[in-house]
Amino acid sequence: MSEQNNETQWYIARDGKQHGPLTDVEMRTFVAHNYLRQTDLIWRPGMAEWLPAPTVFPAVFGSEPVEAPAAEPLHQAEPEPSYPHPMAAPNYSDAAIASGHDLDVMAEPPAQRGVFKRAAMAAVAVSIIGGGAFAVAMFREPITQYLSAETAPQTVDISAPVVAEAPVSAEPPVVAAPQTADAPSEAAAPEVVVGAPVETAPSPTVETQTANLAAPAAPEPPAQSVAVAPSIDGSQIDAKLQKIPAWALIKKDYPDWYVGHIAAAEKLSAEQKPDNEISLHLAQGLVALRRQNAEKALAASPDKLRRIATAFLDNLKALRSQSVTACYGFISKGETSPAVVQLVAAPDAGAPLHKQIAAVFEAISEGTKSPIKHDAAVKTDYDLLIKELGKLGWKEEDLQVFSNPALLAKREPDRVCKMVQEWFVAHLAVQDTGARDRLLYETLKPVVSG
Repeated sequence: MSEQNNETQWYIARDGKQHGPLTDVEMRTFVAHNYLRQTDLIWRPGMAEWLPAPTVFPAVFGSEPVEAPAAEPLHQAEPEPSYPHPMAAPNYSDAAIASGHDLDVMAEPPAQRGVFKRAAMAAVAVSIIGGGAFAVAMFREPITQYLSAETAPQTVDISAPVVAEAPVSAEPPVVAAPQTADAPSEAAAPEVVVGAPVETAPSPTVETQTANLAAPAAPEPPAQSVAVAPSIDGSQIDAKLQKIPAWALIKKDYPDWYVGHIAAAEKLSAEQKPDNEISLHLAQGLVALRRQNAEKALAASPDKLRRIATAFLDNLKALRSQSVTACYGFISKGETSPAVVQLVAAPDAGAPLHKQIAAVFEAISEGTKSPIKHDAAVKTDYDLLIKELGKLGWKEEDLQVFSNPALLAKREPDRVCKMVQEWFVAHLAVQDTGARDRLLYETLKPVVSG
């Protein structure tokens, strides 16, 4: 454990929630796969405050590099801004075990079963659409908090600053411009509020700097012009998509969103952009819309959640039959992976994908009208899950690998596809209805929000 305590630990704040810690290896993987968003905030020991992702990793966003403070030994006290947040500070020792780093614990027979459960619960992290690496960061902390509550009081070795959660807006997402960090260091830092994906709170330094400037005189309002609503009358793209039930459902439930995105797709077509670029535009819009409504999907009935899990599994199997590359790409990058992008607007070849999309948006519709509060999974539920995984041939080593991105990255893509499929097969095979529903509620969180 002492060797791991000397590693740099990274934390990410996204959508009002703090995730981590991530090791250097995990963070490099996360950055290399372009999972960072411009609205993310980053912190590690040695940094006096949370910094925007474009400031810490300028090469990813094409920003001018801004040197971040060098990491200092972790045993030294670090200056930490204090931000109110209901989430407790992360527990490093439990997080290391949940991520599979604390492998020498396995040599202790009394703790063996506990580590087995930790790995099983951490494995939720891998089954995510649109970012397998970030799933580990997202779910490691809730898992370790759950374990700590059941076993022993938490002890904090490393305390990253925490952030306050803001309500999620229903407006379309807006990408914030990279923020700079050249304000005077002595300026008082106000609270940082990380908003939902749709809007980003300004950094403390920028907010302090702008507060000291006199407001410019308001310019004369421009002459009002009548906005012309986009039209998709006669659109070939619309005619093609309306043959797909999932897209017909989206057009019915989100008419303004649909018209706007199809009009933009028609503009790309008029500019003679390749079909793949048009499909990517549609896929990116679809992902953003799903993420905006993730909480509503999770508030649907257990039956709707089971349909999402079944459709996800069927889609994964169909992609695997197509190629390992298609399956692995979907696990790591979701609907925007090259092989899957081609299926977004393909009525026949994309049928399994469209059934999954339809299952998610049907759940969103139900969760909007008749939301249900679901219970969290408990340890006895995971006992049943472990039993089902054992029937599929899973050993303790498989759980450790599945819950550790560094180890999982060393496995062949075909093996990763098989493990993710079996993870969902095991969930759906749990006979206790209540346990199965609670487990699926936890597992589907990254599927609908990733």
